[in-house]
Amino acid sequence: MDTRIGIIPVPVFVLLFALLAGFTYTGDIKGDISMMIAVLVIGGFTCAEIGKRIPVLRSIGAGAIFATFIPSALAYYKLIPPQIEKSIIEFTKYTNFLYLFIACIIVGSILGMDRNVLVKGFVKIFVPLALGSIAAGVVGTLVGTLLGLGAHHSFFFVVLPIMAGGVGEGAIPLSIGYSEILHQPQGDVFAQILPPIMLGSLTAIILSGLLNYVGKQYPSLTGEGRLQPAEHDDMDSTREEVASETGGPMDVSTVAAAGLAAITLYLMGVMCHRLFGLPAPVAMLFLAVLAKLTSAVS
Repeated sequence: MDTRIGIIPVPVFVLLFALLAGFTYTGDIKGDISMMIAVLVIGGFTCAEIGKRIPVLRSIGAGAIFATFIPSALAYYKLIPPQIEKSIIEFTKYTNFLYLFIACIIVGSILGMDRNVLVKGFVKIFVPLALGSIAAGVVGTLVGTLLGLGAHHSFFFVVLPIMAGGVGEGAIPLSIGYSEILHQPQGDVFAQILPPIMLGSLTAIILSGLLNYVGKQYPSLTGEGRLQPAEHDDMDSTREEVASETGGPMDVSTVAAAGLAAITLYLMGVMCHRLFGLPAPVAMLFLAVLAKLTSAVS
C-alpha cells in the first residue's frame, strides 16, 4: 500500500483498473461522480507516472506533458472505449467541476501567499512584468499578422491565451470569459485557444525544466521559488503555529471552511458578472487579492 502510482496505492490501482475494465466490458460505465473520479484518477496519474519515469524528459516536466497529450492522442485515434469517452465528456460538461477547480487553485494560490510578500513582490516585479507583457503582446501579434492570421485573431486567440498561463488557470477561465462576451459555447472557444496554449505550455515546461537544471547546478542563481530573500509563505507555518493562531488544530472542519470560502468568492465573482459583466474568474481573482490585502481571511 505504500508503493504508489501518483497518489494511488498499487493494490488499489490494480483493483480499480480491473473494476473499470469490467464495467466497460458490460457497458455499465456511467457519468456519476464516484465512477468518474475513478476513471479520471486512473487515467491522469497513469499518464503522469509514465512521464515521470522517462530519463531526461522527466526533468523537464514530462509528467504534466504526458497527462495532457496522451489522453488527447488516445481520443483522436479512437483508442478510448466510446462509453468511457462519452461519460467523461458528459461529466465534465454537466457537473462544471472545472469551476470548483478554478476557484480552489486561484483562491488557494492567492491566500497562500504571505501578505507582505504579495505587496512588496508586486511592487518589485510590476515594471519588468508590465514591460515584458507588452513586448510579448506586440511581438506575438506582429508575427501572427505577418503570417496572415490577422492582428485581431493573433492577439486574442494566440498571444493572449498563451500569456494567460496554462490550461487550468488560463485556458479554462479565458474560454469562459470569451464565451460570455462572444455568446458562443464555451467548448467551441476552448477548442480554438487550446492548440496555441499547448504549444506555449510545452515550450514553457521545457524551458522551466532547463532553468531548474541550471538552478540546481548553480544555486546562487536561483531564489528557490522566492520573490525576495528571507521571505516565507503563510502555508509554511507549522501546525503548532496554526494552532496558536486559530485556537485549535488544523482539522477537517477548518479545511471544509476554507473550501467553502473559496466557493463563496467564486459565487461573488458570478454575481459581479451578473451586475457588471466582468467574467466570474477574473472578478474572483480581484476579490481574492482584496481579501488577502485586507486580511479578511485568517
